[in-house]
Amino acid sequence: MRAPRIISGLLLGLCGLAGGCNIISALAYFFGPPQIQKAEFKLTGGRLAVLVEAARPEQENPVFTQALCQKLGEILREHGVKAQLIPQEDVFSLRQQNPDFATWSVQKVGQRLNADQVLYIRIEHLQIHPPGSPLLEPAVSMRLKVIAPDRPPEAARLWPSLAEPEGRQVQRSRPAVVAGDALTLDSEAAKLGKDAAWLVAAPFYDVDLEKKTPWEP
Repeated sequence: MRAPRIISGLLLGLCGLAGGCNIISALAYFFGPPQIQKAEFKLTGGRLAVLVEAARPEQENPVFTQALCQKLGEILREHGVKAQLIPQEDVFSLRQQNPDFATWSVQKVGQRLNADQVLYIRIEHLQIHPPGSPLLEPAVSMRLKVIAPDRPPEAARLWPSLAEPEGRQVQRSRPAVVAGDALTLDSEAAKLGKDAAWLVAAPFYDVDLEKKTPWEP
Protein backbone atom coordinates (compact mmCIF):
# COMPACT_ATOMS: atom_id res chain seq x y z
CA MET A 1 0.00 0.00 0.00
CA ARG A 2 1.28 3.49 -0.83
CA ALA A 3 2.24 6.04 1.80
CA PRO A 4 0.23 9.31 2.00
CA ARG A 5 1.34 12.32 0.02
CA ILE A 6 4.14 14.44 1.49
CA ILE A 7 3.09 17.96 2.52
CA SER A 8 2.91 20.15 -0.57
CA GLY A 9 5.02 22.88 1.00
CA LEU A 10 7.93 20.50 1.46
CA LEU A 11 7.69 19.46 -2.17
CA LEU A 12 7.67 23.05 -3.34
CA GLY A 13 10.73 23.73 -1.21
CA LEU A 14 12.58 20.83 -2.79
CA CYS A 15 11.81 22.20 -6.22
CA GLY A 16 14.03 25.19 -5.41
CA LEU A 17 17.07 22.92 -4.99
CA ALA A 18 19.32 21.83 -7.86
CA GLY A 19 17.58 18.92 -9.53
CA GLY A 20 14.71 19.36 -7.07
CA CYS A 21 11.99 19.00 -9.65
CA ASN A 22 13.36 15.58 -10.64
CA ILE A 23 13.12 14.63 -6.97
CA ILE A 24 9.53 15.89 -6.97
CA SER A 25 8.68 13.65 -9.92
CA ALA A 26 10.13 10.61 -8.22
CA LEU A 27 8.34 11.38 -4.95
CA ALA A 28 5.08 11.98 -6.77
CA TYR A 29 5.38 8.55 -8.37
CA PHE A 30 6.13 6.67 -5.16
CA PHE A 31 3.89 8.60 -2.79
CA GLY A 32 1.04 9.69 -5.08
CA PRO A 33 -2.29 7.91 -5.33
CA PRO A 34 -2.56 4.71 -7.38
CA GLN A 35 -3.24 5.13 -11.10
CA ILE A 36 -6.55 3.33 -11.53
CA GLN A 37 -8.28 2.72 -14.84
CA LYS A 38 -11.97 2.44 -14.06
CA ALA A 39 -14.02 -0.43 -15.44
CA GLU A 40 -15.53 0.41 -18.82
CA PHE A 41 -18.61 -1.71 -18.27
CA LYS A 42 -20.27 -3.35 -15.28
CA LEU A 43 -21.18 -6.95 -15.91
CA THR A 44 -24.38 -8.42 -14.54
CA GLY A 45 -24.48 -9.72 -10.99
CA GLY A 46 -26.65 -12.53 -12.33
CA ARG A 47 -26.03 -15.33 -14.83
CA LEU A 48 -23.26 -14.64 -17.34
CA ALA A 49 -22.67 -16.97 -20.29
CA VAL A 50 -19.23 -16.93 -21.92
CA LEU A 51 -19.51 -18.02 -25.53
CA VAL A 52 -16.23 -18.66 -27.35
CA GLU A 53 -16.37 -19.30 -31.09
CA ALA A 54 -13.66 -19.53 -33.73
CA ALA A 55 -14.15 -17.74 -37.03
CA ARG A 56 -12.57 -20.77 -38.72
CA PRO A 57 -13.49 -24.25 -37.46
CA GLU A 58 -9.93 -25.54 -37.95
CA GLN A 59 -8.78 -23.09 -35.28
CA GLU A 60 -11.05 -24.47 -32.57
CA ASN A 61 -8.86 -25.44 -29.62
CA PRO A 62 -10.63 -26.89 -26.55
CA VAL A 63 -7.51 -26.62 -24.38
CA PHE A 64 -7.19 -22.89 -25.13
CA THR A 65 -10.90 -22.30 -24.57
CA GLN A 66 -11.07 -24.19 -21.29
CA ALA A 67 -8.01 -22.38 -19.92
CA LEU A 68 -9.37 -19.00 -20.99
CA CYS A 69 -12.80 -19.52 -19.41
CA GLN A 70 -11.46 -21.00 -16.18
CA LYS A 71 -8.91 -18.22 -15.71
CA LEU A 72 -11.47 -15.57 -16.64
CA GLY A 73 -13.74 -16.74 -13.82
CA GLU A 74 -10.84 -16.60 -11.35
CA ILE A 75 -9.84 -13.08 -12.40
CA LEU A 76 -13.38 -11.71 -12.17
CA ARG A 77 -13.92 -13.21 -8.71
CA GLU A 78 -10.53 -11.93 -7.53
CA HIS A 79 -11.49 -8.40 -8.55
CA GLY A 80 -14.93 -8.39 -7.01
CA VAL A 81 -17.03 -8.88 -10.14
CA LYS A 82 -20.24 -10.56 -8.97
CA ALA A 83 -21.22 -12.22 -12.24
CA GLN A 84 -22.30 -15.86 -11.87
CA LEU A 85 -20.51 -17.60 -14.73
CA ILE A 86 -22.52 -20.37 -16.33
CA PRO A 87 -20.35 -23.53 -16.45
CA GLN A 88 -18.72 -24.19 -19.81
CA GLU A 89 -20.09 -27.73 -19.55
CA ASP A 90 -23.58 -26.26 -20.00
CA VAL A 91 -22.48 -24.36 -23.11
CA PHE A 92 -20.82 -27.49 -24.50
CA SER A 93 -23.88 -29.64 -23.83
CA LEU A 94 -26.15 -27.14 -25.55
CA ARG A 95 -23.84 -27.13 -28.56
CA GLN A 96 -23.72 -30.95 -28.69
CA GLN A 97 -27.46 -31.40 -28.34
CA ASN A 98 -28.33 -29.03 -31.17
CA PRO A 99 -26.84 -29.77 -34.60
CA ASP A 100 -27.88 -26.33 -35.85
CA PHE A 101 -26.13 -24.54 -32.96
CA ALA A 102 -23.70 -22.81 -35.34
CA THR A 103 -26.62 -20.97 -36.96
CA TRP A 104 -27.99 -19.60 -33.69
CA SER A 105 -27.65 -15.96 -32.77
CA VAL A 106 -25.76 -15.02 -29.62
CA GLN A 107 -29.08 -13.89 -28.18
CA LYS A 108 -30.65 -17.31 -28.75
CA VAL A 109 -27.72 -19.02 -27.04
CA GLY A 110 -28.14 -16.70 -24.07
CA GLN A 111 -31.88 -17.36 -23.91
CA ARG A 112 -31.42 -21.12 -23.96
CA LEU A 113 -28.85 -20.85 -21.17
CA ASN A 114 -31.15 -18.56 -19.15
CA ALA A 115 -28.36 -15.97 -19.11
CA ASP A 116 -28.77 -12.33 -18.13
CA GLN A 117 -25.83 -11.40 -20.34
CA VAL A 118 -23.55 -13.13 -22.83
CA LEU A 119 -19.87 -12.30 -23.11
CA TYR A 120 -19.21 -13.25 -26.71
CA ILE A 121 -15.59 -14.00 -27.65
CA ARG A 122 -14.96 -14.50 -31.35
CA ILE A 123 -11.52 -15.89 -32.18
CA GLU A 124 -10.38 -14.25 -35.39
CA HIS A 125 -7.00 -15.96 -35.44
CA LEU A 126 -5.44 -18.60 -33.23
CA GLN A 127 -2.15 -20.37 -33.79
CA ILE A 128 0.00 -22.51 -31.57
CA HIS A 129 2.21 -24.40 -34.03
CA PRO A 130 2.57 -22.74 -37.46
CA PRO A 131 2.68 -25.38 -40.23
CA GLY A 132 6.20 -26.45 -41.11
CA SER A 133 7.83 -24.53 -38.27
CA PRO A 134 10.13 -26.21 -35.73
CA LEU A 135 8.82 -23.74 -33.14
CA LEU A 136 5.59 -23.18 -31.26
CA GLU A 137 4.58 -19.55 -31.76
CA PRO A 138 1.38 -19.05 -29.73
CA ALA A 139 -0.73 -16.05 -30.76
CA VAL A 140 -4.39 -15.09 -30.69
CA SER A 141 -6.57 -12.23 -31.91
CA MET A 142 -10.15 -11.95 -30.63
CA ARG A 143 -13.19 -9.67 -30.71
CA LEU A 144 -15.34 -9.14 -27.60
CA LYS A 145 -18.97 -8.12 -27.16
CA VAL A 146 -21.49 -8.17 -24.31
CA ILE A 147 -25.00 -9.05 -25.47
CA ALA A 148 -28.37 -8.89 -23.68
CA PRO A 149 -30.49 -11.94 -24.59
CA ASP A 150 -33.79 -10.32 -23.62
CA ARG A 151 -33.57 -7.10 -25.64
CA PRO A 152 -34.72 -6.49 -29.21
CA PRO A 153 -31.96 -7.46 -31.65
CA GLU A 154 -31.24 -3.85 -32.60
CA ALA A 155 -30.61 -2.97 -28.94
CA ALA A 156 -29.00 -6.20 -27.80
CA ARG A 157 -25.40 -5.02 -27.73
CA LEU A 158 -24.46 -3.58 -24.35
CA TRP A 159 -20.71 -3.16 -24.88
CA PRO A 160 -18.66 -1.87 -26.63
CA SER A 161 -20.41 0.95 -28.46
CA LEU A 162 -21.19 0.76 -32.16
CA ALA A 163 -18.06 2.84 -32.75
CA GLU A 164 -16.39 -0.59 -32.64
CA PRO A 165 -18.75 -2.44 -34.98
CA GLU A 166 -16.92 -5.76 -34.84
CA GLY A 167 -16.40 -5.58 -31.08
CA ARG A 168 -13.35 -4.82 -28.93
CA GLN A 169 -10.21 -6.34 -30.41
CA VAL A 170 -7.64 -7.90 -28.07
CA GLN A 171 -4.43 -9.64 -29.10
CA ARG A 172 -1.76 -11.63 -27.32
CA SER A 173 1.33 -13.52 -28.44
CA ARG A 174 3.84 -15.51 -26.41
CA PRO A 175 7.55 -16.20 -26.87
CA ALA A 176 8.40 -18.95 -29.32
CA VAL A 177 9.53 -22.28 -27.89
CA VAL A 178 10.89 -25.43 -29.49
CA ALA A 179 8.07 -27.72 -30.54
CA GLY A 180 8.03 -30.87 -28.42
CA ASP A 181 5.39 -33.51 -27.84
CA ALA A 182 1.63 -33.15 -27.51
CA LEU A 183 1.97 -32.20 -23.85
CA THR A 184 4.11 -29.21 -24.78
CA LEU A 185 1.56 -28.19 -27.40
CA ASP A 186 -1.30 -28.36 -24.89
CA SER A 187 0.74 -26.56 -22.25
CA GLU A 188 1.41 -23.62 -24.56
CA ALA A 189 -2.24 -23.51 -25.65
CA ALA A 190 -3.31 -23.37 -21.99
CA LYS A 191 -0.80 -20.63 -21.19
CA LEU A 192 -2.04 -18.56 -24.12
CA GLY A 193 -5.63 -19.05 -22.94
CA LYS A 194 -4.76 -17.85 -19.43
CA ASP A 195 -2.92 -14.83 -20.81
CA ALA A 196 -5.89 -14.03 -23.05
CA ALA A 197 -8.21 -14.15 -20.04
CA TRP A 198 -6.50 -11.08 -18.54
CA LEU A 199 -7.19 -9.12 -21.71
CA VAL A 200 -10.81 -10.27 -21.82
CA ALA A 201 -11.43 -9.39 -18.15
CA ALA A 202 -9.69 -6.00 -18.09
CA PRO A 203 -12.62 -3.85 -19.33
CA PHE A 204 -14.84 -5.15 -16.54
CA TYR A 205 -12.94 -4.25 -13.35
CA ASP A 206 -10.84 -1.37 -12.02
CA VAL A 207 -7.26 -1.92 -13.22
CA ASP A 208 -4.23 -0.65 -11.30
CA LEU A 209 -2.07 0.58 -14.17
CA GLU A 210 1.10 0.33 -12.10
CA LYS A 211 0.72 -3.42 -11.57
CA LYS A 212 2.21 -5.65 -14.21
CA THR A 213 -0.11 -8.18 -15.80
CA PRO A 214 0.88 -11.61 -14.41
CA TRP A 215 1.43 -13.37 -17.71
CA GLU A 216 2.06 -17.10 -17.56
CA PRO A 217 5.77 -18.03 -17.26
